[in-house]
Amino acid sequence: MAKAKQTKRGDLEQRLKALKSLSVQFVSFMIEEGLKGQTLDKIVASYTRHQTKIVSGILSSAGLAGGAWAAVSLWTSSIGVLGGLKLSLGLLSMPVWVPLAGGVAGLTAAGGAVYGALSLAKSRSKRRHVQSIVGFSKVLVDRDTFVDQDDRLMRRFLQAQDFKVDKAEELLKTTPEEARQLSRKHLSEEDRAEIARYIFPLVYANDGLISDTQRRRFTRICNELGLGEGAAALISKEYRTRLDRQWEYLQILIRQLNFFADFMVFDGQEMELLRDQLHHLSGFDPRRSGAARRQKTVDMLGNGDGKTMALTEEDVLLEAGAMGAYALAQTAIRDPDRRNRLIEAFNSLIDRQTDISDAYKKKLIDSRRKVDKLYEATRDQLDKNLPGK
Repeated sequence: MAKAKQTKRGDLEQRLKALKSLSVQFVSFMIEEGLKGQTLDKIVASYTRHQTKIVSGILSSAGLAGGAWAAVSLWTSSIGVLGGLKLSLGLLSMPVWVPLAGGVAGLTAAGGAVYGALSLAKSRSKRRHVQSIVGFSKVLVDRDTFVDQDDRLMRRFLQAQDFKVDKAEELLKTTPEEARQLSRKHLSEEDRAEIARYIFPLVYANDGLISDTQRRRFTRICNELGLGEGAAALISKEYRTRLDRQWEYLQILIRQLNFFADFMVFDGQEMELLRDQLHHLSGFDPRRSGAARRQKTVDMLGNGDGKTMALTEEDVLLEAGAMGAYALAQTAIRDPDRRNRLIEAFNSLIDRQTDISDAYKKKLIDSRRKVDKLYEATRDQLDKNLPGK
């Protein structure tokens, strides 16, 4: 009897882990696409178009496996799926995905930087990207080799992606000089600029601070990549601007989430599940100041006034904030009747909007229905694989 209860509890934990992983991935994807100016209906349609692969990746990684490798394989499998949605190297994926994997699996900054690129390394050109990133990353972290845990996990991921042993060795042992030669000979200026943007967050690897030494190293890398005068300063400025926009989005999401929490009268356990997801989503800022900002932002949860933010048809972050809040709230609810109540809450949020057209309201409702189907498919698959409820 005790063993049956323990098994059921374990199944519930795996079920919850899978749903939380789905929410964090989906909201992260909306952040990435929203910051590019993509409209909400296209963001949701792009993500849910790959529903089968996404759900399968979640089940095979987070739901049914354990430990650091499960967390990393979930992240990298989702990146691989989303690569088909035109996710690429650079600022597009680094700030959100790397801290998520690193925070869960214990990767260092250097390992996280390389991981994002490894998932896109199947083509010849992307292998050259990876080799360049590996080599120049070693300059920023001031090491000739990666720490053992990063090395082991990256090798395991390469094996899972059908890389031969000799190719894995070639990738992970790339020296700064080899990276310099590869990038200059085989990569375009656009590609080289992409590599510089991708590895820039490693300047924060030491306690979230940029030292004068790190600045000089990064400037030297930009020069070795053949980028123009002032490229290092521009990349730094663009990165900080991007982080500020992500904080803005997260604050919008929490304000919308407070509306759902008030409407649904979430209890303490449900609020804790929301808070846990927000901690994952707020781990994108590697700067020392990010920790205090993270706590202050997450503390906004539960301090709403029962009102929703006004939406406009031009502001994608406002729209994505509402849908992201709805997705996170899905995870906190287990009872089907409560999920129907959550649908009422979303519809109420849309009905209260006075500055958007009826046609646009219909688009938002249609997007919500696609999100509902994504979660329904995930729950159905979980029921088949994890029968305990």
